[in-house]
Amino acid sequence: MTDEARQRRRTWVSGGILLMLSALVGFVARFELSWVSSAGEVLWVLGVLVFVIGLGRAGSVTRRRPVATTVVLSQLVLASTPMRMALNSLVPEIPGNPNAEEDAWGAVMFPYYVVLFAITILAVLLIGFVDALPRPWGWAPAWVFVGSGVAMVASMMMPFDDQAVVLRRILFDVPGAGILLLGVLAIILGMRTARVEEIDPLSR
Repeated sequence: MTDEARQRRRTWVSGGILLMLSALVGFVARFELSWVSSAGEVLWVLGVLVFVIGLGRAGSVTRRRPVATTVVLSQLVLASTPMRMALNSLVPEIPGNPNAEEDAWGAVMFPYYVVLFAITILAVLLIGFVDALPRPWGWAPAWVFVGSGVAMVASMMMPFDDQAVVLRRILFDVPGAGILLLGVLAIILGMRTARVEEIDPLSR
């Protein structure tokens, strides 16, 4: 096995396991177990860091290219809970005037979500264009992002009644399922790529 094959296998399998665990924690972190949700975010951050930095340069899904790597890491920071908490702390409290307080929240958080949305799109596009993963799987993060967005919009458009509870619950779980699938895919690609390179070192 070539050294690059080892780097890809280490990175993609390790990162895939971390993403799978983060998704599974997200599924169980509800009601009495909601306190474990922070563990899921830590696993997610570790998984993304493994994929971006790589356990060896060949394993990096951005090939450690400065622009792509910076964008993906910036998205990771912006999407983090500490960042949201820090921005929420900037929203002034206006006792007795809920409308003004809501406007203040929008003035702070709306630009944040716009920037986060834009940088997330840029991050998944760059991962696809870098083409570090076997084709067409470099676009899998973009597919998950689009699917999660569609599910979110669909859930918001559904009526709030008892008949729609189950479907809304399913739609709510689509992003987590997408992360789980990314983890499984990464493990499969890591094992498969290593085997392919053992047979044909010129395949990459």
